[in-house]
Amino acid sequence: MSDKFLHIFWGAFFAGMIAFPVYVDSHDLFAGLWACLAGVIAGGVKEFCDLRTEGNKWDWWDFAATCLGAG
Repeated sequence: MSDKFLHIFWGAFFAGMIAFPVYVDSHDLFAGLWACLAGVIAGGVKEFCDLRTEGNKWDWWDFAATCLGAG
């Protein structure tokens, strides 16, 4: 499976993990906004970890794919 598809999948996964409980608990119409924020944070953390790993670097396309999955 392509690396970008994995980023999209995990972005959607983390967004769902945030949005579903928020919506069920409070019927918050902004659950989607919280989900997008969770995807951006997950993508940023993943890329920051890549940046800190020797022989790896920050990849804006991976970050964008994770955010796309969350959106």
